[in-house]
Amino acid sequence: MVLVIEVLVIAAVVFVVAALAVGWFDRMAPAPPDAVPTGLPATGPVSAREVAAARLNLAFRGYRMAEVDALLARLASELAWRDDELARRDEELVRLATFAHADLPASPPASGTAPTDAFSPTSSQPPLA
Repeated sequence: MVLVIEVLVIAAVVFVVAALAVGWFDRMAPAPPDAVPTGLPATGPVSAREVAAARLNLAFRGYRMAEVDALLARLASELAWRDDELARRDEELVRLATFAHADLPASPPASGTAPTDAFSPTSSQPPLA
């Protein structure tokens, strides 16, 4: 008889612990998310500063932090170079466009004067075939 009571008490204790673990009594807080945000935007372009500030989560069999940090530093420097190069090229295009438009006359020629372009039909030179 004592053995049956001991088994019932142990079974009741196991049931209560299992019920608490499963959350039947709402005693446990919800589990935190698996991963925290890395700091990168979910959509859109990523800047070099955002890549440099990104941090990855660790796992039980994680990664070599020095290698990942070196990779992130390299990506950040490449992105910074790319951004600088694109800005330089944009400035060069604006400069060239400004230079090209500076050679054009501000207003069209008067209606009585003939254009002096070599490719115009009224030019004295014959068009190239």
